[in-house]
Order: sequence, then structure tokens, then C-alpha cells
Amino acid sequence: MCTPVSSPPMKDPTSPLRALLAAGEWKAADLETRRLLIAEADTGGYAGLDADEAARVECELLRSIDTEWSAASDGRFGFSAQADALANARNAALPLADTWRAFGRAVGWVDGREWVEEEALHYDVGAPPGHLPWLPGSSTVVITGRVYEGFFAFYARFSA
Repeated sequence: MCTPVSSPPMKDPTSPLRALLAAGEWKAADLETRRLLIAEADTGGYAGLDADEAARVECELLRSIDTEWSAASDGRFGFSAQADALANARNAALPLADTWRAFGRAVGWVDGREWVEEEALHYDVGAPPGHLPWLPGSSTVVITGRVYEGFFAFYARFSA
């Protein structure tokens, strides 16, 4: 489990992310988050992280990213906010695929039954809680039929 920490690690790869978030540059911060995650864990295959790669990202990096997003958005954005949305979706006791889609709807990544494309993301504080950062590969998992249990494991790292 990756629980939030009160101070960033000594060697902090999220300094550029912190600066972008402080400036309210939500889109640039989202892109920087993706860069950090992909540099850490992407082993190739397609653009973004697959479920297994997402589940293997180091906790220290995840905590730092989550802390920065949460602090900049008063808790509205970040992996912890997304984990809360997933927990709420899981409480509905739906089949796994429907749970994943309900999570996507809650964070604004699903419109009707379709996963939105990156261009449809909302880069402002009025976006749904958990909308940012966009986890690369999260929509691809359903579209391509990849297993989403790895993403459940990813978000379980942020559950209280």
C-alpha cells in the first residue's frame, strides 16, 4: 500500500510537476505525470502503461505524485481521489467490467458507455473528483480487452 507522506523524498523527481501544479498548468502537469510514470514502468507494447506495469510503479514515486496533485487541488485530484472513486464503484457489487466502467464514469473518463479520448479531458478544477491525472492506458484496457485487475491492484495501493 502506498500511503501519503508529509514530506517529499530527498531526491524528488516531481519538482517540475510541483511547479506546473502550483502555476495551475493542469494539462502540462498531467503530461509530466504521464512522463514520470511511463519512464518508470513502461516496458513497451503500446502507448501508456498496461495493467501489470501500472501495478509495479514504485511507491515512492506514486506517493510523491499523489501528494503533489492532492495538495494542488485541495484533495480533488490525484491517485487517492481516484482510489476513492474506485472504492465507491466497487461498493455497488457490480461485475468487474461494470465496476471499471462505473469508476470511469465517476472520474469523467467514460461518456455514456464509451471511454473518452485524451482530447476530451477537462484540465480545470471543475472537472470531476479524480479526473486528473489521467492514468495512461486506463481507457485502453477496456477498449482492447486487456485485463483491468492490475489497475484495481494499482488503486488498492492508495486505499485507506
